[in-house]
Amino acid sequence: MAYKTIPVTRETWERLKDYKMAGATYDEVLRELMKSVPIEVVAERVVREHYGRMREWEGRPWREVLQRRRQR
Repeated sequence: MAYKTIPVTRETWERLKDYKMAGATYDEVLRELMKSVPIEVVAERVVREHYGRMREWEGRPWREVLQRRRQR
């Protein structure tokens, strides 16, 4: 079995430990939690947040981009 380090906040770590009962491994706990939230729900939230950031993002004027490319 391969192991990875996953950085989490102290609050998340404490909460995760609460889910670890009856000799369950963290892998089992995480798998069980992931079953409760389908990947589509998570992906939808990520995409919605991305589109929200893109609506607020102000890019550079296209002429400025072309001018900088010509200077190289």
